[in-house]
Amino acid sequence: MNRQTKHADAATVRIDARIPAHIKESLATAAALQGRSQTDFLITAVSEAAQKVISEHNVIKLCLEDQKALAAALLDESPTPARYSRLKKALRDHSSKVESR
Repeated sequence: MNRQTKHADAATVRIDARIPAHIKESLATAAALQGRSQTDFLITAVSEAAQKVISEHNVIKLCLEDQKALAAALLDESPTPARYSRLKKALRDHSSKVESR
């Protein structure tokens, strides 16, 4: 196996970063404690952090969109069954995507 990621079909790119020496030392120590290369440790940590930020952003966006939909439905003086059905579905979909905090 060559020096690619575990996903043989995944394209790889190079990224360079300058980091303080103490962070590099922490990276080396943490990777060694887990028996992993520094590169593998770094890629996993960065990927998990990125997914967390994206997920949190999506939850906030969904909450705002749902609040707007609810407000619009509550202000609508002549709700139709179709509007009620769409709102009910949106709230059900939202609750299945959002973790309780």
